[in-house]
Amino acid sequence: MPAFNPRIFSNPARLKHIAPARLKAFLEPWKDYFKSRKLDLAACSTDDMPLDAIADVLMNPDASVPEDMVNALYYVHETASHEAMDELLDRAAAAGIEIDKDHEVSLADVSVQIWLAQPMLLQRQHAETVAFQRSNFMYFAGSRPQKKTAALPSISDAIAKTMQDRMDNWFEVKRRGRNSRIFAFPRGEKIWLLVRHGMPMRREGKHQDDGESGIAFYRPQQHDVLIYDSMTDEIGVNAGTKGERELYLKTFGEALFGSEDYFDRSERYTLDPLRELGPDAMAHGDIEGIAGVRFVEFGRRWPGKFSEMEIRKSEDLFKAYGENWEKRLTGGAFTHATFKFAFEGSKRERSVTIRPANIARYERESDEEVIEAWLKARGFWAIPAGADDDADFEVLESA
Repeated sequence: MPAFNPRIFSNPARLKHIAPARLKAFLEPWKDYFKSRKLDLAACSTDDMPLDAIADVLMNPDASVPEDMVNALYYVHETASHEAMDELLDRAAAAGIEIDKDHEVSLADVSVQIWLAQPMLLQRQHAETVAFQRSNFMYFAGSRPQKKTAALPSISDAIAKTMQDRMDNWFEVKRRGRNSRIFAFPRGEKIWLLVRHGMPMRREGKHQDDGESGIAFYRPQQHDVLIYDSMTDEIGVNAGTKGERELYLKTFGEALFGSEDYFDRSERYTLDPLRELGPDAMAHGDIEGIAGVRFVEFGRRWPGKFSEMEIRKSEDLFKAYGENWEKRLTGGAFTHATFKFAFEGSKRERSVTIRPANIARYERESDEEVIEAWLKARGFWAIPAGADDDADFEVLESA
């Protein structure tokens, strides 16, 4: 089940956003649970709904709280909090759901009506919102032959089921439970993939109304997002752990391109030397064939509720920043960096763009060997030592 947030609908003011008759219809499937908590919803008048009492039950769930009620509350709350009215109305109309034409209908009212008609539509809408809000990805290169035409893979229900079954086996071994689900959202030359799955069970102490302590035991829910770009044959992964990243790269590579090794899974590049070494990272005297290196562009993402993407360009950023280079490079997460190389015996500079985890775009492929030597010498090429693939719980920040 999703992470149960007892604050959801715990405030009577939130419940007032839903028309009383609709709220009663929404909660009707769980009337027995409310009755067990000494609240007879069936006997309640829609003219005087006991919002405080309903909120009290939702705010203090006991061990018998229905899982499907928690799911319904979660998706209605999330959708009513983050979606636009126009978007929801358009989706409802496209699905043939008739929404109350009352001009005073609230966003929560619309969410409840969609849930009552087609719960999966609201879940898909929520998944799409989560997918497109993610902004911090690690990128991995595919292995498509250069002459092969770019094509956006199609994910049928059967393919999605195959991928879910494979991932469920891994999730179960890693104590995350089964029943993962994949949502696919193709747009233009890219396809966004959202993977919804469980996390290891969590046990927390809770304070009970009688002053005694109790235990809450539940499985939080995780949403991971991937973006495949058919033009560049690259896939971006926003996942919680290294183990999950590898699982997705293997699963999607095999299901969509016929090989679990289709995507290069090495985490080869880092841009840390820019901050650690500053202008010294541009040293090149020890690399035969290179006559000069300039740091000409970088991108970085600033985290926050609404993340910000920043791009900086210059003929030479370290010269532009001067003694302030360290201050100017502090903060945010680097997304890419571009360097201009001058080569011995060549009048024309050529560039390379590095995009962690393993993307390197060379202006000329024949430059690869000498530039790789420079990347390794300066510390930009740093394959980490093998780590426990499931102990790596660093979480990429999301927007």
